[in-house]
Formats: sequence, structure tokens, C-alpha cells
Amino acid sequence: MDEFDSIIIGSGQAAPSLAVALAKRGDRVALIEGDRLGGTCVNTGCTPTKTLRKSARVAHLARRAADFGVTTGPVEVDFAAAMIRMRARSDTAREGLTAWLAGTAGLSVIYGWGRFDGTEQDGRFRVAVGDRILRARHVYLNTGTRPFLPEVPGIDT
Repeated sequence: MDEFDSIIIGSGQAAPSLAVALAKRGDRVALIEGDRLGGTCVNTGCTPTKTLRKSARVAHLARRAADFGVTTGPVEVDFAAAMIRMRARSDTAREGLTAWLAGTAGLSVIYGWGRFDGTEQDGRFRVAVGDRILRARHVYLNTGTRPFLPEVPGIDT
């Protein structure tokens, strides 16, 4: 069994700062991530959405350039290029996050799906990640989101 002071399940928005703060105060910290560091915000939510929104905003402003006394030609959106830019922004954010966490003493990033596996007599929690069992007195859940498709007639088409 691997011993930690704190385990954080999920690496979304709150987890990296919490993990680093705990490690800097001297805790041995395990940060468990089942997919990609950064959670929903960095990978499929905030960062990609805001990046695409910025591309749309620039196209909108370019189309209104004449309202500001600026002459432009036809404005076209290259959606494939906008998607490449969006993915690059998410990749850069995730790479920075990975480097920050890797450079923090006392912090271990463990890839896999974490689940509670019971408690010890001393009150420590057991958390399983694949075949590995971790133990810690404190466990923080930061498990993120899943998409939800509402029941709206025709939404699937």
C-alpha cells in the first residue's frame, strides 16, 4: 500500500492548486486523474469554448469593420483552423499544468480511475487505482462533469 497524507481524486479546476498547497505545507499528496489533467475546463469546457468564441468574435468584428471606417475584404471563417487553434490552447494549458505538478516536491500524479476501497481501523481511507491501493487520512473529491443531452424533440438530428 502507498501511504499519503492526502489524496485528491480528479484534476479539475480546484485540484491542482489544492494539491500544490498541501504539498508545500509538507503533506505527501496523490492526485489521481482518470483521463487528462485539467478536467473539463481545460479539455472540453471553458478553454475550448472561450477559444472558439474568440474566433467568432474576431470574425464578427471583421465583418463590422466598415462601421469603424475600416475597409476589409470578404470575411470567411476557416473552422478547421479555428479547431486547431482551440486544441493547441488546451494542449498548452495541459502541458503547463503537467510541468507545474511534476515540479512540486511531495506530489505524485497517478493516472487511473480512483475509487474508495474502504477504511482502515486507524481511520485512514483506502483508495484503489487499478491494482494499486493508496491510503490517506484525507480524501478530496474533484470529479468533474459529464455531458447531458436533454429530452428535446429533434435534438438528436
